Amino acid sequence: MSRDNRGGGPPLRPASPALRPAASIIAIHRRKPLQLLWVRRSEANPFLGGFHSFPGGRLAREDGPIDGGPDAYMQTMARCAARETFEETGMLVGFRGSPPPLEEQQRVRRDLLDGKIEFWPTVETWGLKLDRSVYVPCGRWVTPHFSRARFDTNFFFVELEAAAAPDVWPGELESGEWVEPSRALQLWEEDRVVLAMPTLHAIRVLAEGQHDLPARLHQIPEANEVPSRHVDVRPAITMIPQKSETLPPATHTNAVVIGDGDVLIVDPGSADPEELAALYRVIDEALLPGRKPLAIALTHRHRDHLAGVEAVREKYGIPVWAHPLVQDRARIDRELHEGDVIELQGRHPRRVRVLETPGHSRSHLAFFEETSKTLVAGDLVSGLGTVVIDPPEGNMRDYIASLERIRSMDVRTLIPGHGPPNRGVERALQTLIEHRRLREGRVLRALEKGPHGEEELVAKVYADSPDAAPQLALKTLRAHLEKLIEEGRVRRVGERLERVAGSAAQAPAADRPKT
Repeated sequence: MSRDNRGGGPPLRPASPALRPAASIIAIHRRKPLQLLWVRRSEANPFLGGFHSFPGGRLAREDGPIDGGPDAYMQTMARCAARETFEETGMLVGFRGSPPPLEEQQRVRRDLLDGKIEFWPTVETWGLKLDRSVYVPCGRWVTPHFSRARFDTNFFFVELEAAAAPDVWPGELESGEWVEPSRALQLWEEDRVVLAMPTLHAIRVLAEGQHDLPARLHQIPEANEVPSRHVDVRPAITMIPQKSETLPPATHTNAVVIGDGDVLIVDPGSADPEELAALYRVIDEALLPGRKPLAIALTHRHRDHLAGVEAVREKYGIPVWAHPLVQDRARIDRELHEGDVIELQGRHPRRVRVLETPGHSRSHLAFFEETSKTLVAGDLVSGLGTVVIDPPEGNMRDYIASLERIRSMDVRTLIPGHGPPNRGVERALQTLIEHRRLREGRVLRALEKGPHGEEELVAKVYADSPDAAPQLALKTLRAHLEKLIEEGRVRRVGERLERVAGSAAQAPAADRPKT
């Protein structure tokens, strides 16, 4: 996503996405041992794909108004949580009355998911009434500003007498089950699940004891409408989005802190004191008493990934490690190369292997934590769109080769340079590769009709993406042309480009490209 900001000032940042009202339930039953209901989101889901979370989702119009005062608002949000729980798990939670036979519930659920009927009129015909007292408010979480999709989610604590098995139909979710909180926490500690922040908080609270649960679930700022300044992606791997001078739609660059004894800091991209303070809080909490971080490591030389380097270096008195080509932007104390390994001791030992991943930048590195199989990807991947490839700094052929290389590895979780972490890594990388090939195919098909100048060609190749920034579209077009010329499929004739006879377009037949 990033590039050099050669225009003389920071790019204009888009407004933060509007908050979408949503609701979710934290459901337990106290049969010994206590059990908690959680669901696993589909890896294809664009928001927290592959993460474990709780049943819930966006407010629907039929749930009611949200502008009628506090009591009416909470009633509406409880209705939202009840409807979403039924749609996602088939469970009718908190209703008075006798539900219809299971076959009827499943028929209605199919029609709901297909958009053929509404939930609440159907519930009335069943003679059911929501018992609002079952839904106890236990937190209101706001998605951080860096995310493209942001939610204002009310969480409700629900205690059930019986534990009906959730019936999750593949789609937005992959599975659902009852689990002991201590078992869920163990799976997190062993790198076997990835948890949304509210889920991790609730599991920790439940694992600590069963007393005063709604009040204890409320006890941290993030559960009271304070957007989190960090994301615990894995134990001892924390992402800290920092406001930075980057390209829209991104507004933040992801710094990453790895380790909970020894600590490695990746990409401090802001020199703003407030942004640095958020980073320092995570670093200091991760360090053993009396210790200092091992080093700062950089993914590449662009300013939005290293603007805070000198401030962090000075505060902790630590070295900076990076690719040799970063030397013109920051003083480097150690050059990093393919295959270098950084061992981090602590409660969760981490082993970070350096990968050379050129394409976005000739200086680009990625950092693969081998224990959890988590990739700190820098600008190899953006969670908010496609990455700018700007020759001669960038090279499209190298970029696609780097994506293919990562796709062949067993990467379980990916932290991009911008945007939220991703669990559906194979699918995400394949989509990026197909997008580049589809765009390349458009270039070749346009040139089948005769030679074109660059301006004429960019208009045709990006006709499907009217919102694409013209300057960035032209840069990316030139990267594609450079690759095609290297491969002998296109050639320049003066100011125009033409197809080389006999070369084949390599474009997948299906999806429309992203911008």
